[in-house]
Amino acid sequence: MSERRLVIGLPVYNGQKYVGAAIESHLSQSFGDFELVISDNGSTDATPEICNGYASKDKRVKYLRSPENRGILWNHRRVFDAIEGPTQYFRWAGGDDIVGPGLLEAMVGVLDARPEVEAVMPDTKNIDEHGAIIGSMGKVLDLQSSDVFERAHDILMASYQHVIAYGLLRVSTLRLMRTGPHYIGWDPIFILELALRGQIVQLEGPVLLRRFHTGSISRVKTAKEMRKWVEPSSKAGMNFPHWTWAYERARALFACPLSTRDRWRIALFLARYTMWQRVALARDVVQAARRSLRLSDEYTF
Repeated sequence: MSERRLVIGLPVYNGQKYVGAAIESHLSQSFGDFELVISDNGSTDATPEICNGYASKDKRVKYLRSPENRGILWNHRRVFDAIEGPTQYFRWAGGDDIVGPGLLEAMVGVLDARPEVEAVMPDTKNIDEHGAIIGSMGKVLDLQSSDVFERAHDILMASYQHVIAYGLLRVSTLRLMRTGPHYIGWDPIFILELALRGQIVQLEGPVLLRRFHTGSISRVKTAKEMRKWVEPSSKAGMNFPHWTWAYERARALFACPLSTRDRWRIALFLARYTMWQRVALARDVVQAARRSLRLSDEYTF
């Protein structure tokens, strides 16, 4: 098979209730030059039968299965193996989300026409388990300034849903990225690094329908539950998430090709931003102590 222009990685685990609709929403898109790579993390429900059924009917669907659940981070990294060439585009897909009609075509059109844009963010609406719209993304991430400091400032000060990974990204940039799905809460650092490398466009029109339901990771409240989702084989919790994110923000900054002036402007602002996070940083320390004494298993983000 010749190289597809777009690779879509769909990590899934026990997704029998919604994965069929997620797959159908991709296969019915007006833009069809893609490979949909489904990575099944050891599902114990009907997910394998559903996904194999689509793979047998449509050559664009590739189904991979792990014999055991290795966690959502591993599953997100695994789909990178399907990328063949540096000029391709890539996006992750949620196994319970719906891609609205025309969304892929609209996102590809932006990246084709505008080389200065590193990522296209989908207009996003939230749906419940029945598919009813329950809200929309309150703030957008339309970062089209040519000033990298302005983009970095806006990304840090914004309040938004972390859906940029479900947008469209350039493989050539992804292969240079310092940040990826290697730790809990990687999404905001990933978005920051993208903004340091180029512009981000917020689409208007075609939408991503992001599903919120009782079985989603957004409902997780304890460190034990989070480990089950993220790294099931790990016995250690993420005791200091805000400290980790502060460190990773700095690493992302110094990994990007910036002028000395821009690098130091952003570094100084990052230092201020970290100081503003001092309550959360202190809470990490307190909660780590409480967890070690088995007084609480809540996480601090």
